Amino acid sequence: MSLDYKQEFADLLAENRLEDARILLEKYKIYALDDPFYYGNMGWLLNHMERYQEAEIYLLKGIHQFGEDGWMHSQLGFCYDRQRRIKEGMEELLTALELGFDEAWIHGEIGWCFKEAHEYEQAVNCFEDALLDDPNNTWLLAQAASCYLSLDKKEQALEYYLKSYQLDPDSDACFDLANYYHQKEDYEREIQYLEKIHEKEHEPWKEFQIANAYISLHRAKDALEHLKKAEAAGKDDTSLHALMGDAYRLLDDMEHANAHYDRALSYYEKAIHREKEHYWIYQEMIWIAHKQRDWKKKLAFLKRAEKEKKDDMWLMYHFARCYSDLGDYEHAENACEFCLSHGEQGMDMFDLYAWNLGRDGKERKAIEVLAKRLKRFGADGWAYGELGWNYLQLQEYEKALEYFVKARKKEPKNAMHPSMSGWCHYQLDELEDAICDFTTAMQLGRKDGWIFASMAEVLAKADRKEEAIQYYEQALAQEYGEDWIPEEVAKLKKEEVAVS
Repeated sequence: MSLDYKQEFADLLAENRLEDARILLEKYKIYALDDPFYYGNMGWLLNHMERYQEAEIYLLKGIHQFGEDGWMHSQLGFCYDRQRRIKEGMEELLTALELGFDEAWIHGEIGWCFKEAHEYEQAVNCFEDALLDDPNNTWLLAQAASCYLSLDKKEQALEYYLKSYQLDPDSDACFDLANYYHQKEDYEREIQYLEKIHEKEHEPWKEFQIANAYISLHRAKDALEHLKKAEAAGKDDTSLHALMGDAYRLLDDMEHANAHYDRALSYYEKAIHREKEHYWIYQEMIWIAHKQRDWKKKLAFLKRAEKEKKDDMWLMYHFARCYSDLGDYEHAENACEFCLSHGEQGMDMFDLYAWNLGRDGKERKAIEVLAKRLKRFGADGWAYGELGWNYLQLQEYEKALEYFVKARKKEPKNAMHPSMSGWCHYQLDELEDAICDFTTAMQLGRKDGWIFASMAEVLAKADRKEEAIQYYEQALAQEYGEDWIPEEVAKLKKEEVAVS
């Protein structure tokens, strides 16, 4: 009788009738007393049905009676792994090997444990061991490729992904290759592999990923087309609306962008009430508010997040940026000082700190910070320009001019630098040089009220009244809000009349 039910069980598995196979095993439970078949296969079956907690109960009972059964230990290891109990899973898998149950998939499963622990070198070794016995196993190939990619060994990763795809060009293989090319920033090829996926169940995610690739290519209209397809296929979540916001933002349509960003934020607010962990949700909300350039909203989210994780480096960095954007220089400086004193020693942090010090009237300290920045990271146009700006505020015009000249050499197409060097020349009474620099700034695209008014001041001082009046009028046309300009124009016109 027992042999008959085992054959019937095998037949049901061959037909993929898993629930019927489970019922059959329960019916012949009596044989469990002296045969590990029941416990082992019930555990295996429930694992395949993704009913891991139930599988665990049967496997523990079976191991209690048949402790030397390596197969049951391997199934329990698999069961623990799928419950994210990686350490326990690893122990059971190693026990299975010690008991002589040595199959390729066990080495692969141990590799998966190492991969989940981000120990990619050890994971690769396990996957390679498994592939020696099962070289055409697409799951093993894909897992090994993923680890090689994490180790930045892109050639090996591509070799294994392509082999897996050639063996079975299913949706998993296409998604894997699409992800590979996304990380390589080859978005056109990423899209090619995503478009090979035709299963309806994958349509929402596929269309979303295609849209994401188009965003990376700055093709916002194409991205929106695929985002709408993803939405029509049933995707309606934070990621969809956040990416729609990004697409409209690329099109300079902030009205529609903000509508989608706000919808994403409303979904995150609901998630806060559902989820136990809130910090990562606040991080997403903070970033959306940053993209909206709504600094007050961003600050409110930062303060909520701070209650979850005080003095977190990522938070303090964004506090510094947010306070800076709000013009709250003192709070920005405090946040920068926290980051710098707790290990955030990147160039961006030095730049942010120096910028806020300069705007807060602490030019000498800003210059000290910029000097450290130059020593550590080297010079660029921004740093030279910022040094020039600080010396300009201190009315040390020759020193300021020296740095603006250096900035111009680094960034010859940046109109700000000749604007500032022109102002220095004006303050040093070097009028022709000032006119030349202001002209260069305008040729490079600067057409605001300040540059026109500054040029007019220099021309007036050089006794070129008619030209000065023209530039003052251009400044006024730009709605440059300086009350003294109309008076100066009237004065110059009066002087012209007197001369004539």
